[in-house]
Order: sequence, then C-alpha cells, then structure tokens
Amino acid sequence: MIEKPYASIKELVFEIIHKTKGLVDYTTLTREIKKYFPKSKWQKTHWVWYRSQIKNGRFKNLFSETERKNLTGDKNTGKATELNLKKYENSSEKNKVKHIGDTILSHVRFIIKETTNDNYDLKFKLNRWIYSRLQQDENKDKRPIKKALWDSGIRSCQSCGKEFVTLKGVELHRKNSDISYSTKNCELLCRPCHNRKRM
Repeated sequence: MIEKPYASIKELVFEIIHKTKGLVDYTTLTREIKKYFPKSKWQKTHWVWYRSQIKNGRFKNLFSETERKNLTGDKNTGKATELNLKKYENSSEKNKVKHIGDTILSHVRFIIKETTNDNYDLKFKLNRWIYSRLQQDENKDKRPIKKALWDSGIRSCQSCGKEFVTLKGVELHRKNSDISYSTKNCELLCRPCHNRKRM
C-alpha cells in the first residue's frame, strides 16, 4: 500500500471501500487502520456504524450502488477480500509511480522546450538522446544480474532447455513484470522464448 498520511480513520475507511468496491471485511480493515493509527480504539461496533451510514445513512451519497451492495457484512472475508485489497495496494503503488513519473516528465519537457526554443530538429535529437541514455542505464543494471545467473551454473534456456554456448545472445527475463531486475526475479531465456513470454 502507498505510504501516505491520512487525516482521519474516516478518510482511510472511505478510500479502502472505494478502492475495493466495498469488498472489505472488519479484519482486513482493522489491520490497515492499526497500520496508520496504531493508538486507535477501533472496534467492530465502529465498523458496524460506518457500514450502516454508508448503506442507508449520512454517507450514502458518497458511495456507488455497487459499493453499498458489497458491504453485506463479514461474508466478504477470505480470498475475495484479500484479492481486492491486493488490487487496491497495487493500484495505489501504480498511482504513486505515475504521479512521480509525470512530475519528472513535466520538468524534463519544460527544460527541453526552454532549451530548444522551437528548434524541432534539436528537440528531436534531445528526446532521442535522453531516451537512449535511460535505456543504457537499465542495461547497465541488467548486465551483472545476467552474469550472476550464468556464473551460478545456468547454461540453458529456462523455458525450452536449449543449451547456451556463450552468454552472448542470452536474454534476461523478469518473472514478475511488476518488480525490478534481480537474480531472484529473473531467468535466462533464448530470444524466441523471451519473445513469446513478452507477447
């Protein structure tokens, strides 16, 4: 979950309900509240009150029909709740990355615009130069990981089993595309297998 302060428990409760479309139970909600408000005296009666006010009371207009319908009590516990909270956490992290990325990108675009002064050829070259340097930075991070996997004894494609003679042409693939390159998250593949996994 994105680490950010909440002004109140109410704000946190509302955000989780919106993000999970109402599929949240007392146990899961309590865990999140204790994370951000460890001294809170939050109890089940508080959750019952929130739920009733959201379904039929003063907060009704702040929530969609689907969200209110899903607040059917603690029948939502288990895998469904955990799955929806996981989606919420992933969504929050993606929003954080997007926000920071957009801020950086906006700053870079401003600098390029001020520097090039409507010189479109220079703007094109700067865009390409910055893009290629960022790609090179990523490649530098990948090289030691590829070598470490090779040195650990992996000498064949981890998908089809084709043997590698040298490290040249061997491709690094992230098993989980949501996280960065690491020896735990990467495998060595031949190009055809890597292309298939990226599709």
